Amino acid sequence: MNLLAIDTATESCSAALLVNGKVYQRFTVQARLHAELILPFIDELLEESEISKTQIDGLVVGRGPGAFTGVRIGVAVAQALALALDLKVVEVSNLIALAYRAIDELNQQEPFNLVVATDARMNEVYWTKYQIKGDEIISLTEEHVGKACDVELADTDYYIGNGFSVYPELIDCANTHPMPFKTDINSDAKDMLLLVKDQFKKLAISASNLSPVYLREP
Repeated sequence: MNLLAIDTATESCSAALLVNGKVYQRFTVQARLHAELILPFIDELLEESEISKTQIDGLVVGRGPGAFTGVRIGVAVAQALALALDLKVVEVSNLIALAYRAIDELNQQEPFNLVVATDARMNEVYWTKYQIKGDEIISLTEEHVGKACDVELADTDYYIGNGFSVYPELIDCANTHPMPFKTDINSDAKDMLLLVKDQFKKLAISASNLSPVYLREP
């Protein structure tokens, strides 16, 4: 199955393409250039992998939480491609994508709790807590947006997300608990692609049912 993933919801802009088991990717962190970059990224991946748009079997998109404009760009591009090519889409939380990265890099055998926190601007973070059991990611809280001091750090083993580096008070709180993990990290379409590729058919929805997640009211 040839799958294309895109993510423009946060400061990073990325695309990844799975073709015959090989992953091709593009990734950059350039503020306010997502709309200009994402379509060329897709064209470059198709050229590199030597397939056409009509050979794409499904789409994956980062649905937020993230910046209003960034989330809208990603969802709009996914909807346009899905409608034009008659494809199903899997939407992926930008927070759970970082949790998936932690699974891969930590390679822990025992279950552990993980807090993900990313910069939401306006002195706030998007955050949630997961329990990781092998390859399974279990939500322990809903996704929140709020002050760094409101993040629930108790009973947590690891931390991931740039919220910990952007807001010193959050990293100070984390240092009173077990050792922090990754702070200088951004969402990546490749992680989203690898997270859902084996369950794509089970998770896929129609483009009209895509639900962007902002958390903060406009």
